[in-house]
Amino acid sequence: MSKPTPAQAIDHLVLFVPVNPDTKLPQVPDVFKSNFTLSAGGVHADGATSNVLVLLADGCYIELISFVDPSKAPDHWWGPDAKFTGWKDWCLTNSLTPEENHTNLEGSHAEPIPGGRKRADFIYVQWAVTFPKGDKGGQGVRGRVPFFCHDITPRNIRVPLNEEKTTHSCGALGIQQLTVIVKDQTLLDDTKRVYKSILDDEGTEGDEEVTMRVGHVHDVDSLGGGAKITLRLPKNGEERERVEKACFWYGDVILVAKAQPGKPSGKKERLDGSGEDKSVGGLWIDYI
Repeated sequence: MSKPTPAQAIDHLVLFVPVNPDTKLPQVPDVFKSNFTLSAGGVHADGATSNVLVLLADGCYIELISFVDPSKAPDHWWGPDAKFTGWKDWCLTNSLTPEENHTNLEGSHAEPIPGGRKRADFIYVQWAVTFPKGDKGGQGVRGRVPFFCHDITPRNIRVPLNEEKTTHSCGALGIQQLTVIVKDQTLLDDTKRVYKSILDDEGTEGDEEVTMRVGHVHDVDSLGGGAKITLRLPKNGEERERVEKACFWYGDVILVAKAQPGKPSGKKERLDGSGEDKSVGGLWIDYI
Protein backbone atom coordinates (compact mmCIF):
# COMPACT_ATOMS: atom_id res chain seq x y z
CA MET A 1 0.00 0.00 0.00
CA SER A 2 1.34 3.44 -0.91
CA LYS A 3 1.91 6.07 1.73
CA PRO A 4 -0.48 9.04 2.00
CA THR A 5 0.57 11.85 -0.31
CA PRO A 6 2.63 14.32 1.79
CA ALA A 7 2.37 18.08 1.64
CA GLN A 8 4.25 19.16 -1.47
CA ALA A 9 6.32 22.34 -1.60
CA ILE A 10 7.87 24.32 -4.43
CA ASP A 11 11.57 23.43 -4.42
CA HIS A 12 12.88 25.48 -7.33
CA LEU A 13 12.16 26.87 -10.79
CA VAL A 14 14.46 26.37 -13.78
CA LEU A 15 15.14 29.27 -16.16
CA PHE A 16 17.45 28.75 -19.16
CA VAL A 17 19.68 31.64 -20.27
CA PRO A 18 22.68 31.82 -22.66
CA VAL A 19 26.05 30.66 -21.38
CA ASN A 20 28.93 33.09 -20.82
CA PRO A 21 31.65 31.72 -23.13
CA ASP A 22 34.44 32.96 -20.85
CA THR A 23 33.21 31.76 -17.44
CA LYS A 24 31.07 28.83 -18.67
CA LEU A 25 28.43 30.07 -16.21
CA PRO A 26 25.04 31.54 -17.11
CA GLN A 27 24.96 34.99 -18.69
CA VAL A 28 22.67 36.62 -16.13
CA PRO A 29 19.93 38.82 -17.69
CA ASP A 30 19.85 42.46 -16.63
CA VAL A 31 16.46 41.98 -14.97
CA PHE A 32 18.09 39.60 -12.47
CA LYS A 33 21.23 41.69 -12.01
CA SER A 34 19.20 44.78 -11.12
CA ASN A 35 16.47 43.19 -8.99
CA PHE A 36 17.99 40.22 -7.19
CA THR A 37 20.91 39.11 -5.07
CA LEU A 38 22.74 36.38 -6.99
CA SER A 39 24.25 33.35 -5.27
CA ALA A 40 27.05 31.25 -6.72
CA GLY A 41 26.14 27.90 -8.19
CA GLY A 42 28.58 25.89 -10.28
CA VAL A 43 28.91 23.23 -12.94
CA HIS A 44 26.74 20.13 -12.62
CA ALA A 45 28.43 16.78 -12.14
CA ASP A 46 27.64 15.62 -15.68
CA GLY A 47 29.44 18.63 -17.17
CA ALA A 48 26.46 19.47 -19.35
CA THR A 49 25.08 22.51 -17.51
CA SER A 50 26.02 25.21 -15.01
CA ASN A 51 23.93 27.46 -12.81
CA VAL A 52 23.58 30.63 -10.74
CA LEU A 53 20.91 30.85 -8.04
CA VAL A 54 18.39 33.37 -6.73
CA LEU A 55 17.46 32.25 -3.21
CA LEU A 56 14.09 33.25 -1.76
CA ALA A 57 12.93 33.52 1.84
CA ASP A 58 10.23 30.89 1.30
CA GLY A 59 12.97 28.29 0.70
CA CYS A 60 12.43 28.13 -3.06
CA TYR A 61 15.08 29.25 -5.50
CA ILE A 62 15.25 30.28 -9.12
CA GLU A 63 17.95 28.37 -10.97
CA LEU A 64 19.46 30.29 -13.86
CA ILE A 65 20.98 27.55 -15.98
CA SER A 66 22.90 27.17 -19.24
CA PHE A 67 24.27 24.38 -21.38
CA VAL A 68 28.05 24.35 -20.99
CA ASP A 69 28.39 21.54 -23.52
CA PRO A 70 25.83 22.02 -26.33
CA SER A 71 26.63 18.58 -27.76
CA LYS A 72 24.91 17.02 -24.75
CA ALA A 73 21.66 18.93 -25.22
CA PRO A 74 19.90 16.59 -27.71
CA ASP A 75 19.88 13.70 -25.23
CA HIS A 76 19.56 15.79 -22.06
CA TRP A 77 16.29 15.95 -20.13
CA TRP A 78 16.32 19.74 -20.62
CA GLY A 79 17.11 19.42 -24.31
CA PRO A 80 17.02 19.10 -27.18
CA ASP A 81 17.66 22.79 -27.95
CA ALA A 82 20.90 24.07 -26.39
CA LYS A 83 19.91 27.65 -27.35
CA PHE A 84 16.49 27.62 -25.67
CA THR A 85 15.88 30.56 -23.32
CA GLY A 86 13.03 30.99 -20.85
CA TRP A 87 11.27 29.04 -18.13
CA LYS A 88 11.96 25.36 -18.65
CA ASP A 89 10.96 23.33 -15.60
CA TRP A 90 9.73 23.39 -12.01
CA CYS A 91 10.43 21.14 -9.09
CA LEU A 92 8.63 19.97 -5.97
CA THR A 93 9.91 18.46 -2.74
CA ASN A 94 8.52 16.96 0.46
CA SER A 95 9.58 15.28 3.70
CA LEU A 96 9.76 11.73 2.31
CA THR A 97 12.85 9.90 1.13
CA PRO A 98 13.19 9.62 -2.66
CA GLU A 99 12.17 5.96 -2.48
CA GLU A 100 9.14 6.63 -0.28
CA ASN A 101 8.06 9.48 -2.52
CA HIS A 102 8.26 7.30 -5.62
CA THR A 103 5.61 4.94 -4.24
CA ASN A 104 3.14 7.79 -4.74
CA LEU A 105 4.38 8.63 -8.25
CA GLU A 106 4.72 5.28 -9.99
CA GLY A 107 2.00 6.09 -12.51
CA SER A 108 3.64 9.29 -13.75
CA HIS A 109 7.31 9.33 -12.70
CA ALA A 110 10.38 7.13 -13.17
CA GLU A 111 12.69 5.77 -10.46
CA PRO A 112 14.76 8.31 -8.47
CA ILE A 113 18.29 8.90 -9.73
CA PRO A 114 21.25 10.51 -7.91
CA GLY A 115 22.60 13.90 -8.91
CA GLY A 116 25.10 16.46 -7.74
CA ARG A 117 27.40 19.36 -8.50
CA LYS A 118 30.48 21.00 -7.06
CA ARG A 119 29.90 24.47 -5.61
CA ALA A 120 32.25 27.35 -6.32
CA ASP A 121 33.74 26.79 -2.84
CA PHE A 122 34.48 23.15 -3.81
CA ILE A 123 31.80 21.67 -1.54
CA TYR A 124 30.03 18.79 -3.26
CA VAL A 125 26.22 18.86 -3.20
CA GLN A 126 24.25 15.63 -3.56
CA TRP A 127 20.58 14.96 -4.16
CA ALA A 128 18.18 12.54 -5.84
CA VAL A 129 15.73 13.56 -8.54
CA THR A 130 12.54 11.85 -9.70
CA PHE A 131 11.73 12.72 -13.29
CA PRO A 132 8.47 12.33 -15.23
CA LYS A 133 8.28 9.18 -17.31
CA GLY A 134 9.30 9.41 -20.95
CA ASP A 135 12.28 9.21 -23.25
CA LYS A 136 15.46 11.06 -22.23
CA GLY A 137 14.32 11.81 -18.72
CA GLY A 138 10.84 12.91 -19.76
CA GLN A 139 12.32 15.51 -22.12
CA GLY A 140 9.03 16.04 -23.95
CA VAL A 141 7.01 16.96 -20.84
CA ARG A 142 9.54 18.98 -18.83
CA GLY A 143 7.78 22.12 -17.66
CA ARG A 144 4.32 20.62 -18.05
CA VAL A 145 4.81 17.89 -15.42
CA PRO A 146 7.04 18.84 -12.46
CA PHE A 147 9.91 16.72 -11.20
CA PHE A 148 10.95 16.09 -7.58
CA CYS A 149 14.21 16.72 -5.75
CA HIS A 150 15.24 15.27 -2.37
CA ASP A 151 18.49 16.16 -0.61
CA ILE A 152 21.14 13.58 0.24
CA THR A 153 23.51 16.14 1.75
CA PRO A 154 21.75 18.62 4.10
CA ARG A 155 19.38 20.96 2.26
CA ASN A 156 21.26 24.06 3.44
CA ILE A 157 24.27 22.90 1.38
CA ARG A 158 22.20 22.91 -1.82
CA VAL A 159 20.04 25.89 -0.76
CA PRO A 160 22.23 27.97 1.61
CA LEU A 161 19.71 30.50 2.87
CA ASN A 162 20.60 33.50 4.98
CA GLU A 163 19.29 37.04 5.31
CA GLU A 164 21.91 38.51 2.98
CA LYS A 165 21.23 36.02 0.16
CA THR A 166 17.43 36.22 0.43
CA THR A 167 17.24 40.03 0.57
CA HIS A 168 16.51 41.40 -2.91
CA SER A 169 16.24 44.99 -4.12
CA CYS A 170 12.82 44.22 -5.64
CA GLY A 171 11.62 42.91 -2.26
CA ALA A 172 10.74 39.40 -3.48
CA LEU A 173 10.02 36.91 -0.70
CA GLY A 174 8.79 33.85 -2.56
CA ILE A 175 6.69 32.25 -5.26
CA GLN A 176 3.04 33.26 -5.55
CA GLN A 177 2.00 31.64 -8.83
CA LEU A 178 3.11 29.98 -12.05
CA THR A 179 1.10 29.15 -15.17
CA VAL A 180 1.06 26.14 -17.48
CA ILE A 181 -0.87 26.53 -20.75
CA VAL A 182 -1.72 23.41 -22.77
CA LYS A 183 -2.85 23.09 -26.37
CA ASP A 184 -6.23 21.40 -26.08
CA GLN A 185 -8.86 19.92 -23.79
CA THR A 186 -7.46 16.39 -24.00
CA LEU A 187 -4.04 17.52 -22.79
CA LEU A 188 -5.68 19.69 -20.14
CA ASP A 189 -7.60 16.69 -18.79
CA ASP A 190 -4.52 14.43 -18.86
CA THR A 191 -2.32 17.01 -17.12
CA LYS A 192 -5.01 17.76 -14.58
CA ARG A 193 -5.18 14.07 -13.63
CA VAL A 194 -1.42 14.00 -13.04
CA TYR A 195 -1.53 17.16 -10.92
CA LYS A 196 -4.41 15.89 -8.82
CA SER A 197 -2.54 12.63 -8.24
CA ILE A 198 0.81 14.08 -7.20
CA LEU A 199 -0.60 17.08 -5.32
CA ASP A 200 -3.55 15.26 -3.73
CA ASP A 201 -5.63 18.35 -4.54
CA GLU A 202 -8.88 18.47 -6.52
CA GLY A 203 -8.18 22.12 -7.34
CA THR A 204 -10.53 24.98 -8.11
CA GLU A 205 -12.17 24.65 -11.51
CA GLY A 206 -12.73 27.71 -13.66
CA ASP A 207 -13.49 28.47 -17.29
CA GLU A 208 -11.17 26.09 -19.17
CA GLU A 209 -8.67 26.11 -16.30
CA VAL A 210 -7.91 24.65 -12.90
CA THR A 211 -5.89 26.14 -10.02
CA MET A 212 -4.16 24.04 -7.39
CA ARG A 213 -1.93 24.96 -4.49
CA VAL A 214 1.41 23.74 -3.23
CA GLY A 215 3.22 24.75 -0.07
CA HIS A 216 6.43 26.63 0.65
CA VAL A 217 9.51 25.01 2.17
CA HIS A 218 9.59 27.77 4.79
CA ASP A 219 6.63 29.71 6.15
CA VAL A 220 6.63 33.43 5.44
CA ASP A 221 3.80 35.42 7.04
CA SER A 222 2.74 37.25 3.88
CA LEU A 223 2.70 34.04 1.80
CA GLY A 224 -0.13 32.26 3.57
CA GLY A 225 -2.11 29.78 1.51
CA GLY A 226 0.74 28.43 -0.59
CA ALA A 227 1.70 28.99 -4.22
CA LYS A 228 -0.86 28.71 -7.03
CA ILE A 229 -0.35 26.41 -9.99
CA THR A 230 -2.67 27.54 -12.78
CA LEU A 231 -3.27 25.04 -15.59
CA ARG A 232 -5.34 26.29 -18.51
CA LEU A 233 -6.07 26.47 -22.22
CA PRO A 234 -4.82 29.34 -24.44
CA LYS A 235 -6.91 32.50 -24.31
CA ASN A 236 -5.80 34.24 -27.51
CA GLY A 237 -3.82 33.88 -30.71
CA GLU A 238 -0.50 34.75 -29.10
CA GLU A 239 -0.93 32.01 -26.52
CA ARG A 240 -2.00 29.52 -29.17
CA GLU A 241 1.26 30.27 -30.99
CA ARG A 242 3.22 29.65 -27.75
CA VAL A 243 1.87 26.12 -27.43
CA GLU A 244 1.96 25.19 -31.11
CA LYS A 245 5.38 23.49 -31.17
CA ALA A 246 5.58 21.68 -27.81
CA CYS A 247 1.79 21.54 -27.16
CA PHE A 248 2.28 23.45 -23.90
CA TRP A 249 4.00 26.53 -22.46
CA TYR A 250 5.15 27.27 -18.92
CA GLY A 251 5.91 30.74 -17.58
CA ASP A 252 4.44 33.95 -16.14
CA VAL A 253 6.04 33.33 -12.75
CA ILE A 254 4.68 35.70 -10.12
CA LEU A 255 6.73 36.52 -7.04
CA VAL A 256 5.34 38.22 -3.97
CA ALA A 257 6.80 41.13 -2.01
CA LYS A 258 5.66 43.32 0.86
CA ALA A 259 4.30 46.72 -0.08
CA GLN A 260 6.85 49.53 0.16
CA PRO A 261 7.05 53.24 -0.68
CA GLY A 262 6.08 53.63 -4.32
CA LYS A 263 4.92 50.00 -4.44
CA PRO A 264 1.53 50.00 -2.67
CA SER A 265 -0.42 46.90 -1.79
CA GLY A 266 -2.27 45.62 -4.86
CA LYS A 267 0.35 46.82 -7.34
CA LYS A 268 1.53 44.15 -9.77
CA GLU A 269 4.30 44.80 -12.24
CA ARG A 270 6.21 42.88 -14.86
CA LEU A 271 9.99 42.93 -14.49
CA ASP A 272 10.95 41.35 -17.84
CA GLY A 273 8.82 43.48 -20.10
CA SER A 274 11.31 44.90 -22.59
CA GLY A 275 14.46 44.25 -24.60
CA GLU A 276 16.44 41.06 -24.13
CA ASP A 277 14.80 40.51 -20.74
CA LYS A 278 11.49 39.78 -22.47
CA SER A 279 12.82 36.36 -23.45
CA VAL A 280 12.58 35.33 -19.78
CA GLY A 281 8.93 34.43 -20.38
CA GLY A 282 7.05 36.40 -17.77
CA LEU A 283 8.50 37.50 -14.40
CA TRP A 284 6.12 39.46 -12.19
CA ILE A 285 6.06 40.99 -8.70
CA ASP A 286 2.82 41.29 -6.74
CA TYR A 287 3.05 43.71 -3.80
CA ILE A 288 0.81 42.90 -0.83
